[in-house]
Amino acid sequence: MQRSMKPAIALATSLCIVAGSHAQLDEANATRIELQVYDSAASAWGSSVNAGAGSRVEWRVVVSYTGSNSNVFAFGGMTYQPTFSNADNTNNANGMDQLAPWRNGGVQGSAVAGSMLTAAEGANGGALPTYGRVVFGGTAMNSSSQNVLSTFRHGGDAPQNAAPSGTWLRIAGNSVTNWPLSVLNTVVDSNAANLNNINRGVFANQQARVNPVTGLTNTFHVGGTQSLVVFRGAFIASGDTSMRDVTMSIPPYTLQRIGAVNSVDDTRFVSWQTNDFGATIRTGFTIQDAVIRLNVPAPGVAAVISCALLVAARRQRTS
Repeated sequence: MQRSMKPAIALATSLCIVAGSHAQLDEANATRIELQVYDSAASAWGSSVNAGAGSRVEWRVVVSYTGSNSNVFAFGGMTYQPTFSNADNTNNANGMDQLAPWRNGGVQGSAVAGSMLTAAEGANGGALPTYGRVVFGGTAMNSSSQNVLSTFRHGGDAPQNAAPSGTWLRIAGNSVTNWPLSVLNTVVDSNAANLNNINRGVFANQQARVNPVTGLTNTFHVGGTQSLVVFRGAFIASGDTSMRDVTMSIPPYTLQRIGAVNSVDDTRFVSWQTNDFGATIRTGFTIQDAVIRLNVPAPGVAAVISCALLVAARRQRTS
C-alpha cells in the first residue's frame, strides 16, 4: 500500500455542519471531541504515534465542554461513529488491520452488568482484553439486537457500502451496514432508514443525577465536563511493511441530528446536563483527529537512507 499523508476525505479538525436556516443549537462549537493514541515510549496520550507492521496501538475518544454556560456540570450524551482511513482491508499473507474485540461481544450498557469499561480502564494506556464504551451509556439505542458494537470494513476486499473512496474501518451498531449519508437536508433523505444509520451508531448517554420521582441519586450518573473518556479501543496493524498514515476520525455527519424523520434540519449536536433532573443544552462541536504513522523509519535509519540516496545521486551525475 502506498503512503498517504491525508485521509480520502477531509475529516480533520471538523466543525459541525449546519444545513439550511433551522439551527437550534444553544451554543456553537462548545464541545471538543478528541481522538487520542497512546505513545508507550512517552507514556502519554496524544494526537499521533509511530508504529510498525503488526503492532498494536491503544486509542480512545475524549470529550470536553468548552462553552460558557455556568450551569453545565455533566455530560448529557452523543451518538457518533469512529472511522479509520487508509486501512489495510486486503486479505493476503500480510493479514488485514484489525480492531481488538468488544467487551461482552459488543452488547454494552449500564444495565448490563460488567459490560462497560471503568474510568480507570479509560485512563489506562496499556492493553486491555476487551474494549468499548467507558462509564457513560444507558441501554443501547432502540434494542441491543440493532446496536451491538460492530466493526465494518469498506473498500479493499470488502464491499464499499456507500463509503467515500478509499479503504476504511468504521465502528457502529451491527445494523448500520451502510456508511451514513453526509447530508440529510431534504424530506426524502431524512427518512427513518437514513436516520437509523445515525441513531444506531456508538451511543454515549447517561441518566439525570437525581431521579425526579424518588429524589434519590441515580447509580450510574457521572459528573464533570473536562477530558471525559467515553470510548476505548485498540488498533492492530497488518503485516504490511509499506509506509502509510491511518487517520482516526469521527465524521461530523455521524453525530445525532436535531431534525426528526422528514425534517430538513440537519444540525448535529452534543448535549450537556444543566441541572440535577436531566435538563440539557445542545452544542456544536469540533473534532480533533489522531494519526497512526505506520512503518516510518527511525531518525537514525532515515538519515542513513538519505545519505545513501545523496551519494547515489552524486555518482550518477559524475558518471
